[in-house]
Amino acid sequence: MDKFSFKDVLVTFAGLFITTLVAWVLITSTGNNPSEVAKYLYEGGFKGTRNIANSLYQATPLILTATATLISFRVGMFNIGINGSMYVGALYAGWAGYRFTNLGHFSHVTLCILIGMTVGALWMLLPALLRVYAGVSEIISTIILNFVAVLFVSYMANGPFRADPIAPATARILETAELKQIFPNSQFNTGFFIAVIVAILAHFVLNKTTFGYELRSGGDGLVGVYPSRFSSYLGIPSDRSAIIGMLISGALGGLAGAIEVLGAVRYFFQELEFNQGFDGILIGILGKLEPIGAIIASLFYGAIKNGGFFVDYKTDVAREIIIVLISILIFFVSAQKIVKGLEKYPIVKKLDSFFSRKKM
Repeated sequence: MDKFSFKDVLVTFAGLFITTLVAWVLITSTGNNPSEVAKYLYEGGFKGTRNIANSLYQATPLILTATATLISFRVGMFNIGINGSMYVGALYAGWAGYRFTNLGHFSHVTLCILIGMTVGALWMLLPALLRVYAGVSEIISTIILNFVAVLFVSYMANGPFRADPIAPATARILETAELKQIFPNSQFNTGFFIAVIVAILAHFVLNKTTFGYELRSGGDGLVGVYPSRFSSYLGIPSDRSAIIGMLISGALGGLAGAIEVLGAVRYFFQELEFNQGFDGILIGILGKLEPIGAIIASLFYGAIKNGGFFVDYKTDVAREIIIVLISILIFFVSAQKIVKGLEKYPIVKKLDSFFSRKKM
């Protein structure tokens, strides 16, 4: 199937150009200088060690949630519940971070991460089983579980896991459970490298192994449709692919939450908010539902998001304008009719045949 083509790149750059024009109009209408805003957006995202480190920190959970999204989508399951996996993964990783006291640094961090991933995976088991064996839409069940997760971790932070008499929060994790923060005055930590390695591993497994082929066969294309007719022709049970894909997706969500607690905030508290699961859906689409594309799109999104904070600090333009612009870009990147419409131009056909890669 076609997974990358010159037409896709052309549409992406055209989307960036149109998004820039829309941004110029929106910013001008608010009485601000677009050139000044663009300057601060660039400086906040790409200039200076601290700003670059903060951009990478913003990208870390996005790499994992985007990879989690694309895996579930590729097996035909539209998982909207990655936020829920992040919440429970963060809670139990934080719990393990202070509960186990006689471990070395590597073993303690590894245990916390594994617990976070396991809990995140188990959180996705119910909607997977409901979809496969009862026909319940995973979109509805995972959205509901997002709210359940928020209420559950709120109860645990207020009750059994509460350590602070003033605020609903767990105890601070031990130093042996901390992911190292690399730069001073920045929350950028070694979790970034874990996220990149996981995404690269996901690319290898999905595209280079029999197990990955079986997972991909669970859907009828780049965005899968469960149950898959294709897998039935091959004798591969799509039910198994759907359940495994959802478990892996939930595990990566739990990993994202665990890294946030172990590498940045150091404990779990009730007011901790996770929206990266929804951002991961957008980034997964922007990255063409490929792990390497997810890394690139996450780095871009993280830099733009951090640049938005800098713009908000330096000007009167609200940071939410960045979300609006990213959404506009997603519209154009997802516009398959525009991509197909480019095929009628001979120059596009020639360049596409030169640059395109064919993959099964």
